[in-house]
Amino acid sequence: MVNLRSENSALKKTVYALALVLLLVPTYFIHTKTYPDWGDDFAQYVYQGQQIHSPSEEYKQVLNVAEYSSPKRSVAFSLVLSFIPPTLQIEQYINLISLCYILAGISFFLFLSNHFSLPVSLVATLCAFYNFLFLRLKSEVVPEFFFIALFYGVLYLVFNKSKWVNFVIPVLLGCLFSVRFIGFSLFISYLIFLWMEKGQTLKKKIKSAFTCILIFLAVIAFINTVFLSTVQNREVSLYGNLVLRDYGFHVFLDNVSIYFRYLTLFFEQEILFWMNTIIKCLTMISFGIGFLASIKRKVSIMHLSLIFYFIFLFLYPYNGDTIKYLVPILPLVMYFMIEGVFVVLTKIGLKKEMIVVMCLCIVLFSNSKTIWLAVHHRDRSIGPYHETVLDDFEKIKEKVGLNESIAFGKPFIINLLGDRHSYFLSDKNYNDVFSKANYFLSPKEKISELYPKIKGINVLKGDTTELENFYLIRLIK
Repeated sequence: MVNLRSENSALKKTVYALALVLLLVPTYFIHTKTYPDWGDDFAQYVYQGQQIHSPSEEYKQVLNVAEYSSPKRSVAFSLVLSFIPPTLQIEQYINLISLCYILAGISFFLFLSNHFSLPVSLVATLCAFYNFLFLRLKSEVVPEFFFIALFYGVLYLVFNKSKWVNFVIPVLLGCLFSVRFIGFSLFISYLIFLWMEKGQTLKKKIKSAFTCILIFLAVIAFINTVFLSTVQNREVSLYGNLVLRDYGFHVFLDNVSIYFRYLTLFFEQEILFWMNTIIKCLTMISFGIGFLASIKRKVSIMHLSLIFYFIFLFLYPYNGDTIKYLVPILPLVMYFMIEGVFVVLTKIGLKKEMIVVMCLCIVLFSNSKTIWLAVHHRDRSIGPYHETVLDDFEKIKEKVGLNESIAFGKPFIINLLGDRHSYFLSDKNYNDVFSKANYFLSPKEKISELYPKIKGINVLKGDTTELENFYLIRLIK
């Protein structure tokens, strides 16, 4: 009888999971913009992916990368991108992100199904993955949704008592860390969770933690030495130095204010302002009730992972990528919100599950107008994959020698589209950069996102080539 009940439960979960896939299929075709913007994180990920797939004779790099970023990061994500042969068609990479998006939705659903009924888990997942800010980010080549798939995959497997899980989870954690450094927060949470487990001897806890650490380090070492082995990953040292150099208690307080304020933006709808305020307040109150009530019952890995994730966000100096860093943790915030609603409904003795599903459905459909407006909005700005920009970079490759370098505000784009070494350029370092680089790529006014950033940069113009969207200036030494 027990086996039959278990089989029926597994079959029911499979049916709901398949239904979720069908309901998420439309997201594959929803894009809220035509091209990536000029933030060049995507260029580094894609370039790394192309080099993993088809290594070139010389890996092009940002020559003053220590001022800008790690020369190698998110390698596990680039490994996924490497399944696509090198191409100038950004749509192929966007389609892969769309598949990661659906995979992330399934992972979150499976996690929720460990704690709530299948109808609640299904509708809550749809609420998260039909959120406008989720869909907007899906139109970029970013690792967030692959990160979500791994993050909630770990939280799902934690509650599986099979022995093989103890070896799979550290592998996933190693991949998670290799997608984004902030994945280390879940690794810390998992180690504490292993230590807190009841019914385990001290010897067994130490053995489990030691095995986890060894596998975790082995996965990271494998990913970083086998793939792009000639390029150093300096994320830990660069970001650690940044935190130590710029950190102060005011940074912590500012980050707390910024991140919690931006968290409420996920629940804004195309409705009257005062109604939005009510909705945002109710969601945050529900989250607070759910978190406090559940932690009072028992501290779990969900509490630990949420706390450590936010600690990492609060420690890192704010850099404007607020929404991007909140997307992976929003599903967990929603988990505690649902917990909070259940607590309140239980207190007042109402039929809780049907009301929760109805509330989630209201949130789901209230977002439809925002999505409709975003999908039908036509962005006419010129992005890095605009055909005229691609033509410009073909001319740049003809003009600039293989061993020459270009100074530009978005240097990874030079590596990817120009196949040349680059220097990160700003209004603070341009004198030093101009003494080393061979060319300066100056955006024209029509590239509205980049043009204001070159104000204050003075250059002695040498041989100047006018392109459709840029001026390519040979620097006078």
